[in-house]
Amino acid sequence: MSLEPCKVCGVLNSSEEEICLSCGYPTKGRKRPIIFKITAIIVVLALLLPLIITLFNLIKPQQKPQPSTTTKTSLTLFIIFPNL
Repeated sequence: MSLEPCKVCGVLNSSEEEICLSCGYPTKGRKRPIIFKITAIIVVLALLLPLIITLFNLIKPQQKPQPSTTTKTSLTLFIIFPNL
């Protein structure tokens, strides 16, 4: 028989007790169905994913289109050889 602290109030209770003698919280903790955990994860992702995508698009440097090199080459040839 050992003493374990309550997860809520911190009072030491016997490991054999089912509830905390001070606050009444179950010493082994309340088991929640798995559906609550799955729902919580889906809700968090649904709220955070658009925020993360928006921040990524704001932080990512905007790439400007590079002028094509063929235009520069044609202009250079025209300046060097205007009669062609």
